[in-house]
Parts: sequence; C-alpha cells; structure tokens
Amino acid sequence: MMPHKPSVSENKPKDTFSTGNHQDITKMISRFADLWYIFVAGLFIALALAFIINKFTHPTYKSSTTILVRSGQNNPVGAEALIRDLSFDTHDNIRNEIGILKSFSLTSRTLNSLDININYKKIPRLPGNIRMNALARQLYKESPIIVKATDKENRIYNVPFFIRILSPKEYLLSFETTINEKEVAQTDTFRFGQTIRSPYFSFQIHLRDKYAPELFDENSDFYTYDYSISFQDPIQKASEFSNNLEVNFYFDDASILELSLQGNHPDIVTRFLNRHAETFIESGLEEKNRIASSTIAFIDEQISGISDSLKEAESDFQQFRTRNKVINISSEGNYAMEKLEGLVTEKSNLQRMSKYYDYLFDYIQNSNDFDDVIVPNTMGIADPSLNNLVARLSEAYATRNRLLMTARQNSPQVKQVTREIETIKEALTENIRNIINTTQIELEVIENQIADVNRQIQKLPGTEREYINIQRDFTLNDNIYTFLLQKRAEAGIALASNVSDHKIVDPALKETTSKTSPKPTANLIIAALLGILLPAIGILVSDGLNTKINSRFVVEDNTSIPVLAHIEHYRAEKKLPVLEYPKSPLAESFRALRANIDFMLRRKMEHPVIALTSSISGEGKSFCAANLGAIFALTGKKVLVVGMDLRKPQTHTEFSIKNDKGLSNVLIGSEKTENVLKESRLPGLFVVPSGPIPPNPAELLQSEEMNLFIKEMRQQFDLIILDTPPLALVADTLLITEEADLNLFIVRQGYSKKQSLNFINHLAESERIKKIGLLVNDVRILNSYSPVNRYGYGYGYGRFKNSGYYD
Repeated sequence: MMPHKPSVSENKPKDTFSTGNHQDITKMISRFADLWYIFVAGLFIALALAFIINKFTHPTYKSSTTILVRSGQNNPVGAEALIRDLSFDTHDNIRNEIGILKSFSLTSRTLNSLDININYKKIPRLPGNIRMNALARQLYKESPIIVKATDKENRIYNVPFFIRILSPKEYLLSFETTINEKEVAQTDTFRFGQTIRSPYFSFQIHLRDKYAPELFDENSDFYTYDYSISFQDPIQKASEFSNNLEVNFYFDDASILELSLQGNHPDIVTRFLNRHAETFIESGLEEKNRIASSTIAFIDEQISGISDSLKEAESDFQQFRTRNKVINISSEGNYAMEKLEGLVTEKSNLQRMSKYYDYLFDYIQNSNDFDDVIVPNTMGIADPSLNNLVARLSEAYATRNRLLMTARQNSPQVKQVTREIETIKEALTENIRNIINTTQIELEVIENQIADVNRQIQKLPGTEREYINIQRDFTLNDNIYTFLLQKRAEAGIALASNVSDHKIVDPALKETTSKTSPKPTANLIIAALLGILLPAIGILVSDGLNTKINSRFVVEDNTSIPVLAHIEHYRAEKKLPVLEYPKSPLAESFRALRANIDFMLRRKMEHPVIALTSSISGEGKSFCAANLGAIFALTGKKVLVVGMDLRKPQTHTEFSIKNDKGLSNVLIGSEKTENVLKESRLPGLFVVPSGPIPPNPAELLQSEEMNLFIKEMRQQFDLIILDTPPLALVADTLLITEEADLNLFIVRQGYSKKQSLNFINHLAESERIKKIGLLVNDVRILNSYSPVNRYGYGYGYGRFKNSGYYD
C-alpha cells in the first residue's frame, strides 16, 4: 500500500494571521463596513422617499362610534306586549343589524341628511399660477366658499371646478371635461352669488360668512391657494361609504357594535358616523311605528263602517224608549233576550275575525313584502297555527331583505329563502281558506240558532218583541264598536310609548379621531430600516452570485494557503508608490508583506528567490514585484527584479526603462548578464527586463542557461524577485517555481475569479508548487478586522492624513 502523502493543509501549520476567520457575523459586519457608502446612499434614498410619501400622501383619518343593540329582552307586559306582537321578533340577530348598518339604503339616507356630496379641496399654488394638485387637501366647514346647487337634475359628476378668489366680490372659475364625446371648457370671472348656468349644471358660489372679513386683507392666505369643488354621484358616494364602513362586535360576548370609518377629513368621518347611528335608530323606531300605524288605520276603517250602524241602532232604541215609557218583559222574554245577546256577541266576533281573515288573505296575495301586516294577536285571534305561520312568513321576508343588502337576486341564498317564502305562503293561504270556511260554518250555525230564538220571540207580545229586536241590533253594533275602540286605544298607547331598541353608547368625536396615514415617524423608521436592510440583502445576494473575489474573506474561507498580505488599492499614476509615498497605507501593506516573507523564509535562507505569479493577466504581478523589490531595497539589501514574462513583457514599465534587451537576450546567448542588468533610481534595486519577445519562451525558461542565470544572480544579490507569466495561461511558470524558495500567488480583489483559488489549491495539494503563499492585491479598504492590520502595521496607526503616520 502506498504511504499516505500529507497534503499542504496537513503538513503546514496554519498561522492565525493567514487562516480564514470562521466568525461569519464578524466577517459580514466587516464586509458591510467596507461598503459603508452603499448604506449611506440607501439610507438617504429611503429617507427621501419617506419624506415624499409623508408630504404628498393625502391624510386619512379614522373614527368610531359604538351602538348598544338590544336583543333578547324579557317578556314585556301591557302596551309593550302589543309592540312585541306588532314587531314579531324581539330576539333580533345582531348580525342582521350589522347587515342593515352596512346597507346601501341606510347609508344613502344618512348622506342625504348630511349633504356632503360636494367635495371641497384646497390646492397650493406656485409662482406662475401653477397648481400643485398632488398637495391638494380636502376641506369641509373650513372652506371659505360654499356651493349651492340650483338645479339638481342637470349636474356633471366628479369633474373639478377650479376657483381662484380674486377679491371679496369676484372669483375666477375654470374647468374642462368631456361630455358625450364633446370637449367642454370654460374660464371666466364671476361674482359671488351669481348663478352659473349651463346645459349640464347650474349652481352658485358664495363666501362663508365667517371667512368673508378675512378677504379684505390683501395678504390673506385665501389668495395664495386655489380651491376646487366637484359634485359627487350620490349612488357612487353611498356605495363608497357603505363599502368603507366597518361594523364589528365591540366585545365577543356583548351586544355592542363598533362602527368605524376612514376618510380624508376628520369632521366628515365623525359627522357621518354619528348621523348614521342616529339614522339606524330612527329607522328601527319608524319600523315599529309603521306597524302600529297600520294597525290603527285598519281599526279606524272598521270603526268607520260600524259607526253608522251603531248610531242608527242607538237612535231606534232611543225612539222606542220615548214611545214606551215603561215596558215589562216577561220571564220568557228575558230568557230569549239573554240568549239572543250571547248569540249576537258571538256572531259579531266571528264577523270581525272574518273581516280580518279576508284582509290577511288579500294582503298575502297582493303584497310583495310583509313589513306592515297586522298580526292575528292584535285582533284578538289566538289561533297558534295561524300566528306561527304569520311569524315565520314575516321572518322569511325579513331574512330575504337582509340578504338583498349584500347579495344579488339570483344568488343561491336568496333563491333558497324565496322558495321558503313561497312554501310558507302556500301553507298560510291554505290555512286561511280553512279558517274562513270554518268561520262561515260557525256563522251559519249561529244564524240558525238566532233564527230559533227569533221564532220564540215571535210568540211574545208585539211591544216586547220589538224591544228585543232593537236591543239585539244595538248590542251587536255596540259590542263590535267597543272592541274596536279598545284595540285602537291599545295601539295608540303602543305608538305613543314606542322607543328604540338601540342607543348610542359613545359618539364619534373629533378629539378621538386618529390619523391613520401617513404616519411620518413610522414611515421614517421603516425607511431607515429598509435603507439599511435592502443594501445588506443586496450585498449578500450579489456576493452569493458573484464569481469574482470581492473581499479578502473569500480568499480566507476558500483556501488554507497562508495569506501573507493585503495590498491596498492604489489611485495615483506614479511608478513605485512605496518610494513616492513612504508613509501611505500602500507602503505599509508592502512592509507587512516584507515582514511576513521574512517569517516564511525563517530569516536564515541566504540569497532567496521569490517568484510572483497569478492565474491570469492583469492581477498586478509586475506592480507587486517592483514595489516588493523596492521595499526590500529600503532595508539595505541588494535586490534584483527579473521580468520573466517573455510573452507579454511588463516589468520594464514599472521602472520606466527600455525593454530593448533583457533576459531573452541572455538566454539565447546574444548578451552577457552585466549588459542587461540595470539599476533603478533606488540604490540597491536592480532590474533585468524581459527583453525582446522570443519565438520559444518555454524552451528558453527550461534551458540550462536559465539555471546558470539564477545561480549567478544568487551570488550577486541578497534577494531575487521573479515576475513570472500567468500560471493558468501558460506552463512556463511551473518550470520556474521549482527554482524559487517562495512562490507568491497573487489574486486581485474585484478582478480574479473564485476558481483561481481552486486552481492554486489543486497545485498545492498535488505538490506541484512548494512553499507557497497568497497575496491579495487591490483591496479597497482595510479595517480593524484585516489580518494585515492585526499583524502588520495596524497597531495604533491612524488612517487619516492628519494622524502623523500617513501622507
């Protein structure tokens, strides 16, 4: 079995300054700190948007009122019992009351009583008479103008009329719209109170009395604003309020409802809620009064019919008494008269009930609702079957009416209730027919009994017989009349004592009305959070999708190869910035690299060779090689920088020297080493440029002449730095790295691909490159978390020009 060959990660210790830190949160914070300007820009944009929203959003206000809905009361007595009979159902379902409160008809009635179908707005005006419609705000009673419509039929809806007050007497009116595909526009001056007529509208504009004196001041704010009015479609307005009105239980186990509404003006919201609650209470009371009034009207009609008969019978009875001062009635006569009175009373009751049955039958056949029907109990009819059917039919009609407030005629629920109504009507109609037939039979029986009594009376003396007949007619009409008067009195008492089942608990108040939008403080807080959160998410997503090395943490997390230094971003155009700006952060980063290289080489290796390479071109090998050579030369060492990229020479540009001859000439034997060796402007720093591009660079770099050149240079210089070609593009560098004592692999932040780290990891693990370290170039910002700062030059150094350490 082959012995296990330890990998680079196993046989090389990890230095704490070069290994990746696995504290992700700390790295994330450091990454965000590097991109602080993105967060500043995001925060500025978010707060600007929040300011615009707060400034331009139309304010919305919310208010509420509470109503106590009484249902399930104790059984009433006296006059209240009649109210219960008339209203059928005192155990109202509270959810049905919610449907009534949200109904279009009740909302429309409320709006008609408030007359808020005209919208008033105040519009700021810029110099040049430019209206800022986005900043228009709704007005109500505080509007300096008031509109009086003189023709309610001819009116165009939702068209703004713009008004500019010119003086206490005149104003400028302008509008434009399209009516029947025809453009209609007008701009003219009118006097306040003057009627403005058109085929489409007619109205007058007046000044409110309380604001009129302010217009005599030329500096009044009324002259700096424009105003607009628009007529609202009553149907559309009622639908809007009905949809926006919220009705909920105030407590889950209570019969208190909370009405809440949002709107653009607090006064309109509170006035609507209070008036709507009053309208709801009034409509319930009117419902009860309507049934009582219908009962009184029916009884009055019956009284009117019986009154003449009673008067005639009373007159006959009075005349008979006048003619016959005294009359003695025999025992047979008394018995016949008492029996006749009982039969007549029973007949009158049957006749009264028969008239009610005819009324009820006709009502069911000809009426499309069941709102004001007179219940049997009211007329003294205690038939349980009839009363039950009437109550069921009334409830079914009420249920369908409530459903029609929120559902269509052809909806399944409405169809089901309609079928139930038809079923109950058929049963009730059949029941009434049977009762009418039974009543007719009972009347016939009583008529036969009365006929028998009359035959007995015929045997009595004439005067006595006449008296009994007159007494019979009078008693019959008097009983019916007395009963009807009693029922009318009861209905009158019920009507007079009717009170609403509901009451307002807490009215809507302007002081308790809250502003729901915009909420400036909340919007600014949310904007600040989003201004920070969204850039953070964007950075994380961008980092996740980015294939390039965008931070030093990517290097640390994806390789175990030591990171020897982070070279800061260089903005100037001068060559060898470590010489031009010796106190700059860039120079300090190269000093940190120098210290770490000494640590890697253990300071004992004489005349070491350092090779700088990268995966692709453009990652800064020549720049780093030149400045690294300079930073070593500053310590008094004799340093040589060799340009070994024979395909794309670049080293000579960093030192501003010619490339007419160089390494390629030495390797082919056309020049001696001393002829191509050039000293830079820094004493002790020498350069061998690449020279002219040869046709066979790979063969030259692996030739014996190359080995001799390296050996010769080792004897002359303390340190040799090789500027090699890109490792991933050509194989030349692999031939050179074998001669190097330390290989620096360069990655450039924001330029190098993440795959380059996998590439160098593979080379290190396969030991094709030994003694390797990483150099992160072009790092934009170094903060206190940077390994270079911790172990290089970061201790106590300020990062500003006035700190005394940096230029």
